[in-house]
Amino acid sequence: MTATLTTVTAAAPDALAGPLSDALIAAALALAALMATAVALTRDPVRQAIVLSGYGMVLGLLFLVLQAPDVAMSQIGVGTVLVPLLVVLALHATRHYRDNGNGNGNGKSGTERENSRGDGGGRARR
Repeated sequence: MTATLTTVTAAAPDALAGPLSDALIAAALALAALMATAVALTRDPVRQAIVLSGYGMVLGLLFLVLQAPDVAMSQIGVGTVLVPLLVVLALHATRHYRDNGNGNGNGKSGTERENSRGDGGGRARR
């Protein structure tokens, strides 16, 4: 006779089960939708980058609520810090480039410099 060994495994209790977890998920989704709207409605690019950082944090919180801690950590690192930082740096670079006149330091483009020399921009005639 052979005896069959059966093991009973207890299912791990789900930390987010029940009506309270549904309310928490709904609140996190509503907050994410509110922050997405705030990002879209912000007009000033620098302020938009700051609101985008807050939106990245809210998305990280949403992923944490949905039990995806690895995705949440990536979202917080990239969406909260890296992307807004790159946006602000790009804004700074474009404003610096625009204010300095195409990067040549005197506010004039190469054609404007040639025309302002007084020789008509062409070669001197003999």
